[in-house]
Amino acid sequence: MMEKQFNPVIKAVQSLRKLSLDIKTTNKEIQSNDTEIRQKIEDCGKQIAATNDSMVINLWIREKAKLIENSNALLKILEKIEEKFKEKEASGLIGIWETHEEYKNLVLDNFVVMERMGSTIFIDNNLEKWKGLWKDIRISLNKILSISETYHLKLKMMESLEPDEIDSLTEDILNHIPWNYSDEDAFKYEQDYLVAYNEIKESQSKKKNLWDKILNALAGGIEETPAHRVQMRRWMEGDGDNI
Repeated sequence: MMEKQFNPVIKAVQSLRKLSLDIKTTNKEIQSNDTEIRQKIEDCGKQIAATNDSMVINLWIREKAKLIENSNALLKILEKIEEKFKEKEASGLIGIWETHEEYKNLVLDNFVVMERMGSTIFIDNNLEKWKGLWKDIRISLNKILSISETYHLKLKMMESLEPDEIDSLTEDILNHIPWNYSDEDAFKYEQDYLVAYNEIKESQSKKKNLWDKILNALAGGIEETPAHRVQMRRWMEGDGDNI
């Protein structure tokens, strides 16, 4: 799977656009994709059960229980972050995000183990069906992770900016960039985004140090450790066995 190489400026503006999305909209998307993932996991479980291999079935049940426990904890953390956004409350942000990362990594580990089980035991049509289910799971998971990346950026902004500065920035973003632009649109209409970037920068440069604060938040708000990026990329590309 080829990953589009975004111009860093385009990536920054797209991140800023995501910052302005309504919390209710992102929460609904998280819930929808989580429901989709859980349904696909149930479908995977039915395929595992059809093997009549008690050892494999018991292993699946244990891993599924771990996944549900970790996923539920992760959703509660995201809800707590959403409450912080609504209340514009900046206390305890670092600790909350560290806990989020802990459970996110546990969920990713669960997925690696569970996907590998079917990839090891199935052949032919059963293997193709298994791969199709996990492809759908990855798509839904990637949407949730994209939102959590945006949440991280919002948290970084809350650490760096005052509430009225964030409101001002959000207003400028919505004035210059359509709220429903996707990453695909951003890649396709690169010149439009570059113009929007310059317009936003110009409007914010009139306010003391605001753009510098924004760039600092962007620089630190969407990065993960190199090791985790490698692990995540391999898993998203369906190469879990090599992790």
